[in-house]
Amino acid sequence: MTFVLATHNAGKLREMRELLRPYGHELLSPAQAGFAEAPEETGDTFGANALIKAKACMLATGLPSIADDSGLCVDALDGAPGVYSSRYGDSDKERVDRLLREMDGAANRRARFVCAVACVFAGGAELLSDGVCEGEILTGRRGTGGFGYDPVFYVPGMGKTFAELGDNEKNAVSHRGRAIRGFMEKLVKFSGAPPLTSKARAELRARANGLEPVLAIGKGGLGESVAASADAALTARELIKARVLETCPDTAAECAASLSAALGAEVIQVIGRRFTLYRYNPELHEPKPEPPKPKPARKAGPKKPAPKTPRGKGRGRA
Repeated sequence: MTFVLATHNAGKLREMRELLRPYGHELLSPAQAGFAEAPEETGDTFGANALIKAKACMLATGLPSIADDSGLCVDALDGAPGVYSSRYGDSDKERVDRLLREMDGAANRRARFVCAVACVFAGGAELLSDGVCEGEILTGRRGTGGFGYDPVFYVPGMGKTFAELGDNEKNAVSHRGRAIRGFMEKLVKFSGAPPLTSKARAELRARANGLEPVLAIGKGGLGESVAASADAALTARELIKARVLETCPDTAAECAASLSAALGAEVIQVIGRRFTLYRYNPELHEPKPEPPKPKPARKAGPKKPAPKTPRGKGRGRA
């Protein structure tokens, strides 16, 4: 499935792409999808703000959109900076400096990163998942990786700050990694489809090479009849190829993206004026019932001998 990641934060975009890549989904940045807005985050929870951003992006692009809202909650600061974590200063340096000043002399250094991941689909359906990572606030920076508050957020179980962890280490324990894994579990249940891994996608591309187009899109573009035909074909076959005629006002990539969003299908490949879509249909994977076994034929028993005519009671002689 093609998603738009509704974030203009380069660090978040990189992390989210790394976390979602193993599941085989195509991920577009806001710039790639033509989304330049920064909706005002007026929610009082991470989940509410994530939904605000995902909805705005979906309405602007017409594509399923994922957004996250995350922040640092510090016990000694009564949960601050919380949902205002990104507004604690004008830069990462200013935000960390302010946090360290406010934590100066605090004995209780306990804190947690919290993340909410929201997805809004073109039909209005919503998915929401949360993730938490417990840790402590150090008195100074350690490490050069990550972004935001990572250099001062220490994870006791790892013995390192977020900024000292490698990408795989961080993704395994981070609030965002946990939220994404929870989101993927919900997405699988929502769609009824298993995750489309890189291997599965490659197998579908190989199968697509042998397909003939079952759909032709002409000068009328993507009308209701074209969408209905594509929907029926996907239900019957799961994997279909379409051909975009020269008279069509849209490119193959544009037609593929529009049908993908409207029908909940995956764009497997776009080559020239042809594209391939895939949509999992659980009914096609249900085990077929075994035909009833024929009843064993009854064995014929020995023939009964014909009854003997008693002597003296036969027909008389003529």
